[in-house]
Amino acid sequence: MLGDPDAGSVTERLSDLIWERFGFLAPLWVVKRPETLTIVDYRPTLMMFLSVAGFLFFGTTFVFLFIKFGMVDSFGFWAIGLIAAGCLIPTFRSTIRETYFFDKTRDSYAFVRQFIHRKEVIEGSMSQFTGAYVKTQRNEDTNCYYVILKQEGMFLTGVNEQTLREELPIFNSFDNEADIANAISEFLSTTRQVDHPSPAHLSVNES
Repeated sequence: MLGDPDAGSVTERLSDLIWERFGFLAPLWVVKRPETLTIVDYRPTLMMFLSVAGFLFFGTTFVFLFIKFGMVDSFGFWAIGLIAAGCLIPTFRSTIRETYFFDKTRDSYAFVRQFIHRKEVIEGSMSQFTGAYVKTQRNEDTNCYYVILKQEGMFLTGVNEQTLREELPIFNSFDNEADIANAISEFLSTTRQVDHPSPAHLSVNES
């Protein structure tokens, strides 16, 4: 299991407090079943969050001014409308939901990245993964956490690891990413034990 590295920075602790109160608005679901593991991540990126917030603010202001004052001849009125429309553009670049699905019975995985206008699906054999861990990237003011999948063998790209989500979401914290990494590691571990059972006289220690 993954532990908490030094309890995190002040920014991270503040983020955790906010997540506890408002996490239901952008849920992170981990659904464990005997044969499958499903992780659904609704946390938006910061760009997506700011774009939607900007659209709602300026869009509401635009509608209010039109209904209340009918300011159709005002330059400021149409400028607000253009800003609201402009806020929608970045939302097409970020995902609105990411789903990670692992299936023991089929030895398969599927990573689904859902955008507003399209869906991106990555599929393959689950047996290529051996585990997962949280990578910490230290910055001046805060830390960024990435869930890294460990792959078996060296691939043509020269690496044996894969980042699960490269564009970090809001509420990115060690605890949240550790929940994902631990669930994947435990699921892969039980799968490998079934595929490669240990001899009866040996004990297996899980890290």
